Amino acid sequence: MAEVVLDANIIVGWLDKADVHSARATDLVEGLKRDGHVALLLDVFVAEAVSVICRRAQERRAKSTDLLNAISVVRRWHEAGQIAPVSGDIGNRFSAIMDVVETSAGALNFNDALLVVLQRAGAIGDVASFDRALDSASGFRRIG
Repeated sequence: MAEVVLDANIIVGWLDKADVHSARATDLVEGLKRDGHVALLLDVFVAEAVSVICRRAQERRAKSTDLLNAISVVRRWHEAGQIAPVSGDIGNRFSAIMDVVETSAGALNFNDALLVVLQRAGAIGDVASFDRALDSASGFRRIG
């Protein structure tokens, strides 16, 4: 059984039923579970997903229950200890993250580069993501 990190785009699709990738994200997460993998939620990517969902709720003028449902799920994850902290380690990895951003000529943003750095350091395994730009990072292992 392996842990698979969920990128923010997977988390958004999983939580936001109106997201264009909702069905695909849900299928991917359910498939990981069926195959015996554990979905690993990292604080940075949960925070990014919450920010995206909040912005979309404002743009859509969605019913507050849509946003409240997502917030409720994230709170349950936190209370159950299912969100792993990595944000406190960013300072130690900052230079390496910026090197990845620079090497990619900006194709990878800061959080994308964080995934690359964490994986290269052996801190995480495979990453579930719909972001094909991650494939440009040498040796990066992406599911999705």
